[in-house]
Amino acid sequence: MFSKQEQRSWMKIECARGRKARQRHQGLQESCGESALPYRTVARWVKAFNEGRQNVADMRRPGRPSVSEEVYALTALLDSDRRHTIRELTRETGLAHTTVLHILKEPLGMRKIASRWVPHDLTEMQEWLRYDAARNLLERYEREGGAFLRRIITLDETWAKSYEPQMKRQSNEWRHYGSPRKSKVRQNPSNVKVMVILVCDCDGVILTHTFPRQQTVNAQYYCSFFEHNLRPALRKKRRHFLQNPPIILQDNARPHAAQAVADLFDRLGWEVPYHPPNSPDLSTCDFDLIPKMKEPLRGIRFRTVPEILQAVDRFIRTINTTGAAKGILRLPHRWQRVVHNAGDYIEGQ
Repeated sequence: MFSKQEQRSWMKIECARGRKARQRHQGLQESCGESALPYRTVARWVKAFNEGRQNVADMRRPGRPSVSEEVYALTALLDSDRRHTIRELTRETGLAHTTVLHILKEPLGMRKIASRWVPHDLTEMQEWLRYDAARNLLERYEREGGAFLRRIITLDETWAKSYEPQMKRQSNEWRHYGSPRKSKVRQNPSNVKVMVILVCDCDGVILTHTFPRQQTVNAQYYCSFFEHNLRPALRKKRRHFLQNPPIILQDNARPHAAQAVADLFDRLGWEVPYHPPNSPDLSTCDFDLIPKMKEPLRGIRFRTVPEILQAVDRFIRTINTTGAAKGILRLPHRWQRVVHNAGDYIEGQ
């Protein structure tokens, strides 16, 4: 394929050799085939070259620029800086605001997308581990169905603090145009806090356990928690786990992955699937239960640890009553998305 300017350049050379328009047109047809310029165009350019024209490019025409020129101008600006605003593009090109929007959306098919925040910069190996773990769990779910999900118990620990600042969307208010915006002072973190373990399955939160003050989170304490807290809670609230041992879905924090904890699970007959590193988007507590537990606490100031624990218990009961803890049921969809993303992080919920 030869462009129009390349064909014109060849015609200019042939004009210097004294070839006639008909001969040049035949030569173009032999070389370019169906993309050759028509004879009338060839004859017009031959006449212009014979009259002394040197430039093979189109002359700029007066009046409003063509759409292709407008598109070219916008493309050049965006190639230099993808963060240009509509106002900047309008000022640089001299086009109307609506024209810039139309060109961006229609001919160029572009939209402005913000960078997504990710927990970690995954290596190629970590992406492969995430892909492999999600694929194996998804295949098992496809074989066993809902019975596989009903065997899953997920748990994690988190801090419950005396004050959690509200998220920006929680402070949104309906106001008239021109109304002043409220100001919120950034609060300093408080030393009044308590660590709790949340344990959940398909039917809701099974257990909320409070770490004693000054207690180190280690493998020994976790073993004691499973033996003396979780097992009695399962015998009392989830007796079906006595016939079908649970599948413990937890992250690979050091106390969770300790050999003493693994030995305890082997003795109890509990299964622990592999959890890839740096994967909070595959941990049900991280992406579902803990945010739902903390959201009602945001913006409320508590003075003592007992007040914090009373609020946590109250909102956990609300989660169980409303059936809001649906993270385990959403796991197959998340596994599918990780497989589809070749191990990359999931964006959004």
